[in-house]
Amino acid sequence: MRKNYKFMTCHWENLIYINFQIQPELLSGMLPEDIEPDTLDGKAILSIVCFEFSNARLFGCKIPFHQYFPEVNIRTYVKRKDNGNVKGIYFLSEMVPKLMTFFTGKFIYGEPFSLRDLTISKKENQLKYTIKDAVCEMSIEAEKTAGPKAQRWTEEQKFVINRSLAFCGKAGKNSKMYEVLHQPWNLIPIKNPDFVIKRIKHINSTVQNILLQRTPESIFMTDGSKVEVFKNSFI
Repeated sequence: MRKNYKFMTCHWENLIYINFQIQPELLSGMLPEDIEPDTLDGKAILSIVCFEFSNARLFGCKIPFHQYFPEVNIRTYVKRKDNGNVKGIYFLSEMVPKLMTFFTGKFIYGEPFSLRDLTISKKENQLKYTIKDAVCEMSIEAEKTAGPKAQRWTEEQKFVINRSLAFCGKAGKNSKMYEVLHQPWNLIPIKNPDFVIKRIKHINSTVQNILLQRTPESIFMTDGSKVEVFKNSFI
């Protein structure tokens, strides 16, 4: 059975997903001992996800000077070895522009946060996330063609989006688990998505090569909403 407690609420909005299908064995040595890659048609998926983070409360208290900023994370999709029905996300990198968020995530919760020169620009229906510093340089851009719509999802979109659990922890050790609850999200139709990456030095070399050398299989966008984050543990 599980026990949990809510420790954070916030909003995640305008999420853009850049997705690469990879052989699951490429993730060997990167995951905690008790989880393994989840697959879709025999392939694992590696995603870059960028979004607007806002209205954060930690244990019910507002976080000063941290009420709005962009975040970019690199993730893959996993399941527990002892129960393949327990599926979630595993973060390989979480990039933020705010010092307190970086410090709390990395040193208190042990997640792979890094402090990056990360900005967001919005003009009419155009949205662009940009990282540019000595360690990482990338941009993700898309243009909305309509508002959020309930539409038929692809199997890949279901695989990537429909996950309420997040795992963290160091490779070779047992993972910790969080539960992220929110209302159902809608796809946002987009056109002219653009993904450019020139360097990303702070992450595993295998992941670097995939992101630098491969063309993503898909790019899509969801609207997002308020989320509630719970710390979970098995007892």
